[in-house]
Amino acid sequence: MSQPTSIAEQLRAASQLVHAGRFLQAEAFALQVLKRQPRNARAHYVLALSALFQNRPADGLPSIERAVSLAGTEPQFQLLRAMCLAGLGRGDDAIAAYRKAIGLRPAFFEAWANLGNLLERQGRWAEAEEAYEHAVRLKPGAGLVHNGIGVCALARGDRERAAKAFAIAATAEPGSPAVRYNLGRTLGKLKRVEEGIAHLREAVRLKADHAAAWVNLGELCHAAGRDGESVEALDHALALDPSNAGLRHLRDALAGVQTARAPDEYIRSFFDRFAADFDRRLTEDLEYRTPERLVAFLAPWLGGRKSELRIEDLGCGTGLSGIALKPWAARLAGVDLSGQMLAKARERGLYDSLDEAEIAAHLDTRPAGTCDLAAAMDVFVYLGDLGPVFRAVTRSLAPGGMFAFSVERLEGEGDFRLAPSGRYAHSRDYLRALARSHGLAEWKIEEAVIRKEAGQDVVGLLAGFTKA
Repeated sequence: MSQPTSIAEQLRAASQLVHAGRFLQAEAFALQVLKRQPRNARAHYVLALSALFQNRPADGLPSIERAVSLAGTEPQFQLLRAMCLAGLGRGDDAIAAYRKAIGLRPAFFEAWANLGNLLERQGRWAEAEEAYEHAVRLKPGAGLVHNGIGVCALARGDRERAAKAFAIAATAEPGSPAVRYNLGRTLGKLKRVEEGIAHLREAVRLKADHAAAWVNLGELCHAAGRDGESVEALDHALALDPSNAGLRHLRDALAGVQTARAPDEYIRSFFDRFAADFDRRLTEDLEYRTPERLVAFLAPWLGGRKSELRIEDLGCGTGLSGIALKPWAARLAGVDLSGQMLAKARERGLYDSLDEAEIAAHLDTRPAGTCDLAAAMDVFVYLGDLGPVFRAVTRSLAPGGMFAFSVERLEGEGDFRLAPSGRYAHSRDYLRALARSHGLAEWKIEEAVIRKEAGQDVVGLLAGFTKA
């Protein structure tokens, strides 16, 4: 490149160099212009652009602020200012700057697309989707913007719309592992399992270290009845994240490896993830009625004890169980591993105390003999060995106190078994043996449908044991 001499030539050269990644040379030309014309807005813009391209938004912001002060009606300057602000974590200021850019140029694709992305990152799904829609009207083939629309639709619970948006994105961006992953997992949620598997396989082909895609592929292969392929996919995920105890639990369940309990971190993260929509999923999708059924099961024992009992709600979750137990409680305490579930339970205003802890460890901190009813509803599906819980509950119960709970019924021989679902089932004989060994007397055990799974009834046991 011949040495530019005029200001126009120097600015043109600076712009070309910065886009070519030759930042020092670009900045040198911009500084030469500013030496001659300190108020040249375009030169300040080039310095800001160079800093941003080098991931230095803090250095770029003063330059773009100067450019805006000199030529505030230039939409490109407002766009770059917004990008610097976003890079510094100043989200609300960045959103305002994007909107200024759009006000100056309503058909500004980059501003609409970036605004959508920033709103998406803030979880403002409806606003983000609206911004993305403006962007795709300007550029209908913008695959990554369609991907953003899909992310927002999925977050709002509109899976059909999300799948359509991700499909458009995959056509426009066939080599994007992120888009393939989003489409695959969404199709899985829509029960279009084979289609989902195909897209997830493409995601891991494009990006072999895409751990989340391997996990979702494993889950969909299991849903398709291909447990060998599922274990293989989860092995790939574990190779990328070997310390992930929850992932190992899922892998072991599918491979038939028997363990004593699910890891606490698996239980915590699983329920934290689903806390926001948990009640609807449980009561509508799974037709969960265990709290009502357990209270009906206990009715002869509960008779005449309204507002009299000191109750421990073990694995209380969002408090659905607390609603059923509250009429009999003089004091109602809840414990759960999931902080997000406890936050939902707290909103109900039912409990006198709520603690985030493992059940046995929590009970061991309570004074002995101060519990009249310890109840656990659909909780022991995540525990195989119930010995520690029986020990802790027995210590906590007052004389005449009741330990009442539900389990999935074990088909066949054995004490307990980890199923491919990742949940445990227990035998009637095992529960009786544990009770005897801890000095509890059998009050009653009966079969009941505790929820549905894939549209089928899940048969469980309702059990009650008392302390002499």
